[in-house]
Amino acid sequence: MPSRKNMLLFVTDQWRWDTLNQPGHPAKLPNLHAFAQESTTFINAFTPVPLCTPARGSLFTGKLPHQHGAVDNVQGRSFYPKGKLHPAQVTFLERLRDDGYAVSFIGKWHLGDRTLLERGIADTALSDGGDMDLMQTAEITFGAPRKSPYYATITDGIALDEARVNLAIDKLASLAASERPFCLVVCLHGPHFPHHVPQQYVDLYNDLPADFMPENWCPQFSEQGKPAAQGAFYWPCQDTSHMTQDDWRRTAQHYWGFCSWIDALFGRLRTAVSRNGLDDNTLIAFTADHGEMLGAHGWFDKGPFFYDEVIRIPMILRDPLADHATVRENFVSFHDLFPTMIDRAGNGAMLTKAERSRSFWRSTADHAFLEYDAYQGRQFRFRGIRDVRYKYVWSPHDIAELYDLETDPQERSNRAGEPALTKVQQALHDKLFDWMRTEGDWLAGPGHHPPVGSYIDGRDATEQHDHGPM
Repeated sequence: MPSRKNMLLFVTDQWRWDTLNQPGHPAKLPNLHAFAQESTTFINAFTPVPLCTPARGSLFTGKLPHQHGAVDNVQGRSFYPKGKLHPAQVTFLERLRDDGYAVSFIGKWHLGDRTLLERGIADTALSDGGDMDLMQTAEITFGAPRKSPYYATITDGIALDEARVNLAIDKLASLAASERPFCLVVCLHGPHFPHHVPQQYVDLYNDLPADFMPENWCPQFSEQGKPAAQGAFYWPCQDTSHMTQDDWRRTAQHYWGFCSWIDALFGRLRTAVSRNGLDDNTLIAFTADHGEMLGAHGWFDKGPFFYDEVIRIPMILRDPLADHATVRENFVSFHDLFPTMIDRAGNGAMLTKAERSRSFWRSTADHAFLEYDAYQGRQFRFRGIRDVRYKYVWSPHDIAELYDLETDPQERSNRAGEPALTKVQQALHDKLFDWMRTEGDWLAGPGHHPPVGSYIDGRDATEQHDHGPM
């Protein structure tokens, strides 16, 4: 038995917090609920940024997006050439490998095609970090064509995410037989759209009411007092103007069906951990890079905003030495997951003092910080702070937002600038800027800030560029 614990990270894409944490939610997730009974659930877990590439860059480096530099999705090609995390940004995967861990990465990387291989991580199966292009993996996963509203049923074959979990199950046997501790990362595309789901999981939600509509839905762009960044869609899938009531019902049915399918896959992997005798020396984490709007505020997918639907994420960790069926309320961030697991694995010496202090079991934070810089080459500069009651969002080129989550949990009414909340807003603003300065965020200082939605390469916000394959 290795003296240091193994680590198994199961990372999904675009998984909503409420499916696992909201009492009475219709999502059927028996395996994950059973997993929570032997684990610690962090109910105030947040992503530092609700966008795939920068969030994953933060997960694997432990840094914030403005610190690691990968601030846009790689398809935007708006940062380091070839759209990838800069080679100078060392990841925890490399640090663990250098510390003697066997590192295996299966699935979605989204930080530059083949760049895990470039970093010397050789075991990169079914991954765009290995021998597959990101868009190639997407086509294998979802098939063609993709037409809004992006749902369909799968009737035969094995989808790529299922193949990834199958491979992880097979790999556990060889990893368990080794004397070296291991870090196995399994990253899925799902439940990111398009929601192509086996029929049996879609059928789990046939009992949705015929008049079902997503909670917090409203016609797109109909809300008043919102930032200009929320006044247009920036990717074809975000246009929901054509969506009927039945489209929204069917979309929710397929999204939750996708979650149920992944729940079944996770359950098989969890069983394999036990079957290989790894229960007592393996940390297991289930989480997501960010959430999904699913109709909230009229939006589908995600966008340049900090609504709870996209910033709040599931976070369930099983440590054999921790109390089971425990819920912790301290605020934690996706980018501190690796330091947490490394610390709990008995390998804390490889962490900096700051990294150790942010470990989920050490931190007592009662708020989370948020940031956003770019989307598909367009600039959207936002910073935010979210505590138990309030959420404040600041931008150098757009209006501020302030939500009282106690009286307005669906974030309909922007109360920034209201005299009654002047002191609250100023206190949050000051705390946010103190954090920005501490973290070396250039946005805290003076400087020129181009108009919201303008392109990083200088094009005007009104120009629509060719997105290429979705």
